[in-house]
Amino acid sequence: MFAYDLTSAPGDSLYERLTDCIRRDIGAGRLPAGTRLPSKRQAAADLGVSVVTVMGAYDQLLAEGYIVSRPRRGYYVADV
Repeated sequence: MFAYDLTSAPGDSLYERLTDCIRRDIGAGRLPAGTRLPSKRQAAADLGVSVVTVMGAYDQLLAEGYIVSRPRRGYYVADV
């Protein structure tokens, strides 16, 4: 699902770049409210990064209210 180039912003950490990409897609409507995000493992495999990187991005987006976590069901885009 994710096809981001995370190498374009030197100086930022990978999780910050991923967070920014997902945040932009949510803001632009490319990821509408209710969209299920890939699992942490699937996103990590798709992007070629560690699961810890994806966890960091998802945790930041949760804290900012961009996504919600549904136990045993995954992560979904919040209605922002």
